[in-house]
Amino acid sequence: MLEQQAVSEAATPGAAPLFLCLHGHFYQPPREDPFTGAIPAEAEAAPFANFNEKITAECYRPNAEAGNFELISYDMGPTLASWLADHYPGVHQTIIEADRQHRARYGSGNALAHPYHHVILPLANSRDKYTQIVWGLEDFRQRYGREAAGMWLPETAVDMETLDLLARCGITFTVLAPWQAATPVDVTEPYLVRLPANRSMTVFFYQAPLSGAISFDGNVTVNADHFASAILPSHLVPEKLERGEPQLIVIATDGELYGHHWIWRDKFLTRLVRYSAEAAGFQLSTLERYLRLHPPRREVTLRTPTSWSCFHGVDRWACGCACTEGRSDWKGALRQALNRLAARGDQLFERFAAEVLSDPWAARNGYLALRNGWRSSESFWEEFARPVGFGGRAALAEKRRRALLLLEAEYYLLCSFTSCAFFFEDLDRIEPRNALAFARRAISLFWQALGVDLQRDFLRDLRAARSWRRSLSGAELYLRLPRVRADLLPPLPAPQELVPDSKGEDVA
Repeated sequence: MLEQQAVSEAATPGAAPLFLCLHGHFYQPPREDPFTGAIPAEAEAAPFANFNEKITAECYRPNAEAGNFELISYDMGPTLASWLADHYPGVHQTIIEADRQHRARYGSGNALAHPYHHVILPLANSRDKYTQIVWGLEDFRQRYGREAAGMWLPETAVDMETLDLLARCGITFTVLAPWQAATPVDVTEPYLVRLPANRSMTVFFYQAPLSGAISFDGNVTVNADHFASAILPSHLVPEKLERGEPQLIVIATDGELYGHHWIWRDKFLTRLVRYSAEAAGFQLSTLERYLRLHPPRREVTLRTPTSWSCFHGVDRWACGCACTEGRSDWKGALRQALNRLAARGDQLFERFAAEVLSDPWAARNGYLALRNGWRSSESFWEEFARPVGFGGRAALAEKRRRALLLLEAEYYLLCSFTSCAFFFEDLDRIEPRNALAFARRAISLFWQALGVDLQRDFLRDLRAARSWRRSLSGAELYLRLPRVRADLLPPLPAPQELVPDSKGEDVA
């Protein structure tokens, strides 16, 4: 019944088959100190205690109270959603309820899922990609009470393996930038990407000039009525207008633009989705609803790996590129240090967790539900435990305790690759320091579980990453992290191991 209603709306005689979808990508990285769970004071956010508080006041709450989430397409990163649920449950619930109201009206939701951490998936190994995707889908299922149909990829970074994993997990569509297509595309319609074993993925390409203008040009959003009546129509395809074919304009931006990065931009959004767009002849639609009405008619191949905020593929997060000022070679060095730490940690996890887990990696995929209290400890062990052998209850309990520490260590290893650490121009910023803090938490957990020192090699690797502004190495920044109890970390190496030589290079 709902589907017939939606179809009849699109097919009303005399109605222009023109659709507008505004997608907001709402996300904040984890800011909590991984040892205390508290967010340290962030002076730049004053008078608020931290940026999560500031952005909630300027963006999330006003957009929720205005009902904007009911009329747009959106994704809400799990780390942001978890923080909102804990600190502003009313705002969180209003955002979740927007998806339910959209489903009640149209038979399809308007929220997209998101990998659990905001990592550049093409730079992750296959196992980590899969964990991030299934954790994101589990978070979505628990939060929205339904299965996700679409998933927003962090930085829209994509490769073919990522798309295939999405398809294997039941995802049917995602959103990309037009320059991620291998050939020119008509961005007013979705395309099909062919995948192995007869799988496929629908891709919506957002309207880049409009999305960029809303993101960076304050003059464009002064008047929502003018935007809808004069600017939107100029981005339609004239030949399709003549033929009466449906057209969809997708505008995709960071959600924080609406009130935080740009003051009053939330008011522009409210006017646009409540009045201006439909007054100008555009039907508001979300991606899942449009796909039901107008499945893709054409196929496309993609350029991979690519993203929406780096014109060098994914170099911005891999090795550095001209997308950021100054020297960016620190990015490759930091990533190599984190990769090597993760490889060492993964080997330990696989070896020792296997003592009590029949498949450690399957257990890792199922760990988020246990960690977040969505399933009981009994059900977790019933699904993933190895058959109990000899050795007594005390020995089994100790091995299970150790396995849980190792699973938590894996959580923080994954967290340390959050893309913000590599996005900006210098190593000596809060985002890379947070990545180091998450890595240090993983090191601590491996130390507590196994008594194995992963810190020494990590510090050695971090010496190659250096701030070009302050000439500090990653090792020095690691050593400046807030102090924790001495027994929670391995002993530090001798100070002389981290002293730079006369050429500015660290000596072993």
